[in-house]
Amino acid sequence: MEQILRILYNNSSFFTFAVLQLLCLYLIVNFNSPQNAIAAETASIFTGSIESATVKAEGYLNLDEENEIQRREIADLRSRLPESGYSTTVGIDSIEDQAYAQRFIHLTANVVNRSPYSPNNTLVIDRGTSQGVAIGQGVIGSKGLIGIVALPTENFSRVISVLHRSARVSAGLRNNAYGTLQWDGQDPRRMKMTDIAEYLTIAKGDTVFTTGFSNVFPTGQVIGTVESSEVQPGTGSQNLIIELINDPLHTNNAFVIRDLFKDELAKLKPLK
Repeated sequence: MEQILRILYNNSSFFTFAVLQLLCLYLIVNFNSPQNAIAAETASIFTGSIESATVKAEGYLNLDEENEIQRREIADLRSRLPESGYSTTVGIDSIEDQAYAQRFIHLTANVVNRSPYSPNNTLVIDRGTSQGVAIGQGVIGSKGLIGIVALPTENFSRVISVLHRSARVSAGLRNNAYGTLQWDGQDPRRMKMTDIAEYLTIAKGDTVFTTGFSNVFPTGQVIGTVESSEVQPGTGSQNLIIELINDPLHTNNAFVIRDLFKDELAKLKPLK
């Protein structure tokens, strides 16, 4: 207390000056209309700036929540697309009953871990068996394919990336050509499509999409575009180089695809 009093005493001139300045400012603002208007406008601008900054900060803090809400809405919309349904159209005496039964369900997920870049890339998502994830389910991003579930636990799942040398995806083109898409472990922006009949005309820029034959991905999911083709001598087939539309190695938001007809279709697999 003695030290505080000493400080006040030693700086009494300064404190007196400051108090008089504040008093003068108060008198000028409150007893002069022009200065009062200027002070009110300045205070309004300053308060508005603070409120704007506060709103932006609160919005930033709520970004994760808003992002998750939007992703759930996207998942719901994806589940409503025709390719996520099963046509139950029935023709009876020229009368068609147009209807679609739900086949594919999209579950939002986040990529929480990745393996170091290699010819055999994997990743981990924050969804598991407790959310209905199972082995063999496809995983896609907002633009393209990501991978296939290999090992689900209760709350997480390991996914084999499409950029893994053991991954195989059934793919096709608009001219009814279809084959197998796989990665050769080289360029992560390109994959190779094999088993395409040599007589089929393939043009650069043609769109490549999932066929749905493997029951992993719905039909019509765009994968990429044809960059080049090469005939394989003596085989009657040609290989295509496909430029991917997405970057599977750096996608953080994902959707797990659950096929409601998978168990039923599994019973119809050819006997060995």
